[in-house]
Amino acid sequence: MRLLVDVGNTQVKYVFQALECAAPLSEIVYLDYQSFQAQLSQGNFSHVSEVFLANVHGREVYDAIEQWTVHNNIAFEQVHSSAKAFGVTSSYQQPERLGVDRWLAMIGAKQLYPKQNLLIIDAGTATTVDLLDANGQHHGGWIMPGVQTLFNSLLSRTHQIIATPKAIASLSFGMDSSNCLNHGNWAMTIGAIKEAIIQADSLLILDKILITGGNGKEIANLITDNCQLEPKLVFHGLSCFQAS
Repeated sequence: MRLLVDVGNTQVKYVFQALECAAPLSEIVYLDYQSFQAQLSQGNFSHVSEVFLANVHGREVYDAIEQWTVHNNIAFEQVHSSAKAFGVTSSYQQPERLGVDRWLAMIGAKQLYPKQNLLIIDAGTATTVDLLDANGQHHGGWIMPGVQTLFNSLLSRTHQIIATPKAIASLSFGMDSSNCLNHGNWAMTIGAIKEAIIQADSLLILDKILITGGNGKEIANLITDNCQLEPKLVFHGLSCFQAS
């Protein structure tokens, strides 16, 4: 069994995958860093023989996984962005500087939708946009604050706005400061994504708009353009790698 781990800025996500070629991915497990490290020490992954890691956080989780895999004689590889892999070519002059989550989302998109022009939206702590053509060439993208990051940023710089995060995403005008701030952050995000679609269509004729990340479901519901929700996009990219 393979364990595929995506360590983001605010949480850890993982899936299991059987060793057979092109085996399906399990459902995603979401948890905080401490809970994931506790699962490592408690033997929750005793059936795993390979671990693949994508990490945009720090060394804490990496060190915990490395120590656990060494102690249990399990194959372990941390994946990094590169100039080219699995039919995808980076637009970055320094390919290693491209976030590995964005890189893997593009690789996953290429595997799921080959020979299609794709706009990939990954909406989490940051909202990222990447344009990938039918030949696998990356045409660049954007990095923006995520919805919750926008919310926290404004509250940290103001004194008179009293607001709490709302679970329901909406673009309607708010009738109190809390709703005004929450809905305004969603409006900013959706407005930016709509502009990204316009920019992408000026370069390529888009075949699909793919949405992934923790806020993916909400964004897919708010965008009127035709889009496809793909929660496991990064894991599909991560699953392409094999133990060396």
